[in-house]
Amino acid sequence: MADKRGNIEIVSLPDYEHSNPTFIVSGLCELGESFFQQIGVPHRHDFYTIYWIKTGKLTQTIDSVVHEVKDNTLFFLAPGQVHNIQSSQKIEGYMIAFQDSFMCLRDQQQTSSIKSSLFFNNQFSSIITINNEESVDFEAVIHLMMKELSLKEPDYDTALHGLLRYFLVLASRVKGESVVATTDQLAAHNSSIFLNFKNLIEDKYTELKNVSDYANLLYIKPVLLNEISKQLSGITAGEHIRNRVILEAQRYLHFTDLTAKEIAYKLGFEDPHYFSRFFKKYTNQSPSEFKEASKAVNTQP
Repeated sequence: MADKRGNIEIVSLPDYEHSNPTFIVSGLCELGESFFQQIGVPHRHDFYTIYWIKTGKLTQTIDSVVHEVKDNTLFFLAPGQVHNIQSSQKIEGYMIAFQDSFMCLRDQQQTSSIKSSLFFNNQFSSIITINNEESVDFEAVIHLMMKELSLKEPDYDTALHGLLRYFLVLASRVKGESVVATTDQLAAHNSSIFLNFKNLIEDKYTELKNVSDYANLLYIKPVLLNEISKQLSGITAGEHIRNRVILEAQRYLHFTDLTAKEIAYKLGFEDPHYFSRFFKKYTNQSPSEFKEASKAVNTQP
């Protein structure tokens, strides 16, 4: 009998290099065993990742959603997303990876708007296909990144930050979403509150399940948090909290062999039966039904 799969591996950026980097750009083939050992193994990153598949085909499962990735495809992964690459042929392309501390070097307000657009959205991920003309600009930026990392001349980190931001602007243009931050002070303030709220959810969703808990941490009233959330995302703060809990439950159901009871305890539910009712209420499937449906998808040829 195979060993029970009860954990989802977390991969850190230094796993790709022996140093302690905050930013990496590399051809996929140059990543060596660190990258290819992860193919076929569900795992998370604790850093932001951009993959550009220039040639080749693969199946990328992100948080239980299966994507068919073909030539000239960019896909963006936020820290904590569970993903699994399946490929039976040679793939060529690039990986850009960076820690949040690198992204926050400067221009945080404008940078945050880009991250919200590409890394955090209703689908929890972005997959973008680019044409040959667009790929010329993306590749030029990547080669400049590689040059800066190789030479490490004065202020190279500033140059890398600007190049990364430009890469993300190009991607956002292809995706068709504006990344220009509003100059209105109230809107900027609300945007900051909302991003802090989303970050708090990432840190505390297993402990805190109520809007009032997060509003207290943000020093605002729950009704205001809900208004800001609806204004900026179209859904309430409570829905964001529930969606994050549901997402993590789906990750465990899809990628591990844990029982619904074990998952309930991992997610901070004292009553596994309440967790099952909660899951079914918001997904129209019981945990066991979701797991069976995931198995059916995984066994398709």
